[in-house]
Amino acid sequence: MNGFTRSRGKVLGGIAAVGVSALFLAGCAGSGGDTESSEPAAEAGEEMTLTIGTALPQTGNLAFLGPPEEAGVAYAASQINEATADTGLTIEVEYGDSGDTDNKAYETEIPRLLGMDVSAIIGAASSGVSLQFIDQVVGAGTILFSPANTSDAFTTYDDNGLYFRTAPSDVLQGEVLGNLIAEDGNQTLGMIVLNDSYGTGLAGYVTEAFEAAGGEVVAAPTYNTGDTSFDAQISEVLAADPDAIALITFEEVTTILPSLFGQIPADKLYFVDGNLSNFGDEFPAGSLTGA
Repeated sequence: MNGFTRSRGKVLGGIAAVGVSALFLAGCAGSGGDTESSEPAAEAGEEMTLTIGTALPQTGNLAFLGPPEEAGVAYAASQINEATADTGLTIEVEYGDSGDTDNKAYETEIPRLLGMDVSAIIGAASSGVSLQFIDQVVGAGTILFSPANTSDAFTTYDDNGLYFRTAPSDVLQGEVLGNLIAEDGNQTLGMIVLNDSYGTGLAGYVTEAFEAAGGEVVAAPTYNTGDTSFDAQISEVLAADPDAIALITFEEVTTILPSLFGQIPADKLYFVDGNLSNFGDEFPAGSLTGA
């Protein structure tokens, strides 16, 4: 690192990580702490190269988020590097795949990135995936900065002040969604829920808000990452005959929806941040009108 100590590199890595994360498509307030260094800041004109790693979903059930998130990293790095002549700072990006908790791509990618002595890792998108390696990353003294983690598990996580996120906790989304469903006049609610820290946590906050508004959750079956059949969960929810259905899923939503079409009006279907993608063209025109 051109004579800079690792501790200073970590701090400046955090500054670079903030710049990268601020340009992501997902964002808001986060949790975590500030790292401090007793060493003086780099003097103007000094040159430094920082390597930032990414652990974003190139594969797995959030792979649709990988390309735009990586594009955000690339754009931020290009903007920083355009000013290298003035700042002396150059950003190099090493792209890695977080995968999901089914294919476990992170088990090889995180050690690879840490072995390259990266100053920070941008990722993961999935809360459940970040929880698989946050201890490994912060234990190595490396910053972990997610553009999309929303699980409330991170709010008070023992992260050595090295974990940050730009997305708000599911406490916020759950309250908003639960109240919206109630305000739309629905008295009963069914949910199909991803069984991980994101899915069950968000479902809990939706339930809390919906029931506080006078509603009742009549069914909330879960499924696991990697499952490809959801017939049992769909049957359980439909048998409860809810006024509305909330799908707290990732890309599995595209497999679930066809079995719901014709069973419940589209304007009684509710989605979450984890499954909002451009999948409308996969279904007949009008299938999701009002959803």
